[in-house]
Amino acid sequence: MGLQFLSRWALPASLALNVFLGTVLVMREPGPPPRPPGGGPPSPLHFVERLAADLPPADAAVLRAAIGRRAQEVEASHRVWTGLPERVAAALAAPAFDAQSLRAVLAEGRQAHGAVDEAVAEVILEAASAMSPEGRQAVARWRPPPPRGGPPPR
Repeated sequence: MGLQFLSRWALPASLALNVFLGTVLVMREPGPPPRPPGGGPPSPLHFVERLAADLPPADAAVLRAAIGRRAQEVEASHRVWTGLPERVAAALAAPAFDAQSLRAVLAEGRQAHGAVDEAVAEVILEAASAMSPEGRQAVARWRPPPPRGGPPPR
């Protein structure tokens, strides 16, 4: 009776356990980064947090402290950069087109994008200078997740 009971329930129990473990593994995989309200790219702060999650705890603290010192600057420039498409569209759709106005909007967008790039570069330099060799190796191996919908067309 005991062997018959085991042979009858072994396969269903094994399948149920495999489905459960597979679900746990899938749910642990982080999804794509959250999008800001305009649908633009996620904030660099989100990527830094994702990177910090993959670092040794001491190195993650170094990275979080470095980005914390520049978080407001990065977020402000990122908001300008992600709001650029709407502002360009408004300048183009204006009843009386003003090339100087559009030029100013584009210049502000370029400046904001450059400011984000510069701040992120400074954070990486500052954090890498204080990290352990293992932390720097982890940063070197890390890649951001692909954009929603896959990589851009070639």
